Amino acid sequence: MTQHSKSNPFQYPLTKVKVILIIFLAAATLAACSKTVEKKEVSNNYQQSASLITITPEKSYTIERDYLGQITAKQHTNLSFEYSGRISHILVDSGDVIKKGQLLAQQDTQLLSYKTAELQSKKVQAQAQVTLNKANLSRIKTLINDGYSSLQRLDELNSENQILRAQINGLNARIATLEYQREKSALIAPFDGVITERFISNGEVINASQPSFRFIEKSNNEINVGIPRKMASTLVLGQIFTIKIDDKDLNNQTNQAKLIAIGQQINTINRTVQLRLKMLKQLDKSNSYNGQLVRVTIEQEIKKPGFWLPLNAITDGVRGQWQIFVASPTDNSNNGYQLQAATINILHTNEHSTYINGLSLTPHKIVAQGVHRYVGGQIVKASTQALANITGNTSGSQE
Repeated sequence: MTQHSKSNPFQYPLTKVKVILIIFLAAATLAACSKTVEKKEVSNNYQQSASLITITPEKSYTIERDYLGQITAKQHTNLSFEYSGRISHILVDSGDVIKKGQLLAQQDTQLLSYKTAELQSKKVQAQAQVTLNKANLSRIKTLINDGYSSLQRLDELNSENQILRAQINGLNARIATLEYQREKSALIAPFDGVITERFISNGEVINASQPSFRFIEKSNNEINVGIPRKMASTLVLGQIFTIKIDDKDLNNQTNQAKLIAIGQQINTINRTVQLRLKMLKQLDKSNSYNGQLVRVTIEQEIKKPGFWLPLNAITDGVRGQWQIFVASPTDNSNNGYQLQAATINILHTNEHSTYINGLSLTPHKIVAQGVHRYVGGQIVKASTQALANITGNTSGSQE
């Protein structure tokens, strides 16, 4: 009996699978090599984009400085009586708004009435004596003409007449003084204003010139502010400044004020020169207070040549210095730029921009943002996208 050997049914298919796998791996290896070569060729021709702007030189820059001042009433005084006396009536109190000519308080005038009556009686007596003197003069002249009297008696009567008339003039002057004192016993407002404080009470006996009320003028305020002498020397009368009321309840209300006076005396304590400013628009009476703080903004021009550029264009350099990237056109025809790091000096900064020097005073193209992505000597191309987040006093144009 002839025996037949059994063959493996999976022998031939397995061999075919191996051949297929080998062919697939070889094809994948060739494709990967070709992609690597293609990437190297692309990377050799790639240029990173950069946001470039052109900056131009400026002759100077301006700094806005805020100085703290206060609102003061143009006229403020302590009102008082000219003569001593007892207070009989008080018609106003602290915080009252009053008009010019309004009666504020009254002194008792009963004693003045008595003194006036006494002087009036003395005047009547003197006038009666003058009448008698005139009659005597008439008689003595007749007697002298008849030879019955001497001239001495005539001289005595003439002198008596002059003395009586002088007494009457003195009494009239004393009566006028009492009338003046009576008028001044009424305290009258000298101008429109507000009573800020009362110092007297009814029935109180006060001395002459003793303060009765503290009184400030209404709606005629000025601003007093102290600034350094060097800055004061650059100002001229009539300049307009922006002021801000330093009050949260007023939402930091802004206004404008005109310079009306520059002091010629330096304050010995804070070494400042006092300025007086007149507000162009008076504040509402409910918002204006004597002594209220204000901030006066004064612009100072610094004559130093330099450039305005955005803050995003600056990066830190070696040894704590600041630097920017200046872009210079390359010799190639692909419109590329080569970056060079330039060390700069920062003179002034604000919220969005900075003023620098250290570059030649000619226009320059610089990288405006994203400077951390570049290095010196790198070749870049100008970005066609709009610059973002670049604001401020930058004297430049976008590329």
